[in-house]
Order: sequence, then structure tokens, then C-alpha cells
Amino acid sequence: MGKKDSKKTTKKDRYAFDKFGVNLVLHTIVPILKNRFGVKKHETLTVTDEPFVMLYNHVTDLDIVWIIDAFRTHMYCLASEHMVRFPIVGKIILWYFNPIIIKKGSTGTAAVMEIHRVIKAGHNVLMSPEGVRSGNGLTNPLVPATAAVLKKLRCNVVTVRIHGGYLTSPRWGKGIRRGEITIEKIAEYTKDDIAKMSAEEFEAHINEDIYEDAYAYNEKAKIPFKGKKLAEGIEAQLFMCPRCKKLGTIHSKNNSFFCGCGLSATMDEYGIIKGDDISFDSVTKWDAWQSKELDNIDVTSDEFVVSSDNLTLFEINEHKETPVDTGKLTLTKNALTVNNTSIPMDEISGYSIVGFGKLLITTSGKHYYEISNKKVRYPGIMYIKLLVKIKEN
Repeated sequence: MGKKDSKKTTKKDRYAFDKFGVNLVLHTIVPILKNRFGVKKHETLTVTDEPFVMLYNHVTDLDIVWIIDAFRTHMYCLASEHMVRFPIVGKIILWYFNPIIIKKGSTGTAAVMEIHRVIKAGHNVLMSPEGVRSGNGLTNPLVPATAAVLKKLRCNVVTVRIHGGYLTSPRWGKGIRRGEITIEKIAEYTKDDIAKMSAEEFEAHINEDIYEDAYAYNEKAKIPFKGKKLAEGIEAQLFMCPRCKKLGTIHSKNNSFFCGCGLSATMDEYGIIKGDDISFDSVTKWDAWQSKELDNIDVTSDEFVVSSDNLTLFEINEHKETPVDTGKLTLTKNALTVNNTSIPMDEISGYSIVGFGKLLITTSGKHYYEISNKKVRYPGIMYIKLLVKIKEN
């Protein structure tokens, strides 16, 4: 007997099944999730009948769910590779949403090609152009060249803004703060509209459309986000103490956080920080201060070193994690090291963060690593900011 043809099922081939699967999730699991996260829906939002790419500000791990539910229009989602590594949730995402997978910190060429295929097949795409969730309450700028790529796709583009997501589920946080999430459609650009703009003009429009300042929004909305662990995990974002100016010394529990130098602070249900020796009242302001303070650190010095304890270096391949080494994470001007395994600085080609702030590293040898520990929160964002400084020098 001859061998049967083994053809890979494409998104075009399984569109009917994908649409059925998403609708099934929308009518079964999503109502439960919406109630838990406090997602409000007043009416179904409308959108063009022509193929489009929808862009949104990334604030929770379930943004794609809230948006698809708000529009009730089928869209193929761009999803970070780490999402499909979750044992149960990952399988649901892969099976029911059939997403376009992208590795953070990589060039994303394969994902761009897949987006093009989906659009050419007459379907829609949903993606966050920031690349990472907001850690400080502000929407991140677009990943470079996003606007140029969208122009080349020659399709309509829709922009959406999510309100309340950051204070409901901050990237660094533990648990959910019961408040309110709403979805707002901002603009719809036709192919002709986009063709008339330069990539720079289009990028400016997108950045403005999806931009959200969580604290500024809630200063007007005055929505309380109630929870029992409002500050827990904040050390994954706030990595410098304003009192002693040491790095990586913040620790948290429930609604409080502190440093060994004596600094003590709390966070209330509006996300407001309160404490002695602190001149800022939000994560946004604290983060702006610490980012500026990093300018005073000489990353070219032989004495420059930062570290975090009890972490594991995992190599990621085919959505599987293989532990490589465990111990102290150390960054110097020459290398990133976990215990006895070092990645030379000139081999690091990309870096990003995922989840509550875990560090992702891509190498020129096409290796893909995650540095994490399920029981440890460490400031991955600090390492990103320092890596940027090192690379610039």
C-alpha cells in the first residue's frame, strides 16, 4: 500500500472548525472568565466586513478573549509562544483559537508570513503591536517596523483600547483585582487611508489610538480594584529602592512591600502607593524614576554586576522547557550567566519579558531561553533595561 499524503492543516482548511471552536468557548468558558475579571459588555461592537488586522493595548493575558467577545467576529490571534506552554490553558488556546505563534525577542518573520497568508485567505487577525504587556501602567510603543509591515499587507486596520486591564491584572501581580474592564473601538483605517500615510504617520496614529495611561484613566473613572494581594509581586517591576537606591532589594506580601533598608509602603485599591520616604504615588512614576536612575550606572565597568538568586535557565524548543542550569542569575558587561552556564553578550541577539516579568533570551545561534522559577519573582525588566544599555555601549 502506498503512503497516505501527509499535508499540514492550514488555517484556511480548518476555518469552519476554528470559528465553531471559538464560538463554543465564547458561550461556555468566557462568561465565567468575564465575571471573574469584571469585564463589562454593553453592546456588540461593529467592524468592517473586509479582512482586517485589529490592534490593541496589551494589559492582561486574556485580552484576546475580551476583544473577540466584544466584537463577536472571528479573528486569528497572535500569541506569545509562552502561552501555549501552559498545561491546560495552552492546550485550549492551541486547539480552540489556532493562534499564530511568535517567539518574543525574535524577528517574527515567520509570524508576519502567516499573517499575510491569513489575510490573503480572507480572514482577520488580532494582535498587540507592543509585543509585551504593560508593566508600569503605560502602553508600550509599537515594535519597530510594525506600521511598515501593516502597510505592506494592504488590508484594513482597526484599533481598540482596553480600559481597566492593568489595575485588574498587572503583569507583575498575583491574583485578580475585582474592578472593571471595558473595550473601546477607537478607529478603523481602510486600505486607501493607510496607503496615503507614510509608515511614520501611520505608526503615530496607532500609538495614539491604543495608548492607555492606567492611572490617568482611573483618576477620572474612580473604579476601585479590590483584592487581598494588591502589592504582592511588585518587586518584578519596581527594582530600585528610592531610599537606599539598591537594585533588587524590594520584597512584597499582600498589600505591602518593603526593603531591608527600612523602606515600607502599601498599595490601595486604586493602585496608589503610600509610604514614608517615597515621593511618587504610582507604579508609573516610580518606574520613570528608577529608569532615569539607571543612567548613573556605568555598565562598561569591570565592577558592574547585578544578580538574582534561585533561578533556572530553560531552553525552549517546540513549546517544551528543558532545564539547562540552576542557581544565581548574574549580568555583567560580558555575559548573562545562570550558575555555571554563560551566554556571551555578543551572542545575545534578542531579549524580552513574559508573564510577570520572566526574562527571555534569543541567541545568534537560534537558541531560545527562559529564566524563571515558579516560586520566585525577580525584576526581569531591570535586566532588559540594563541589557539595552550594555548593547548601546
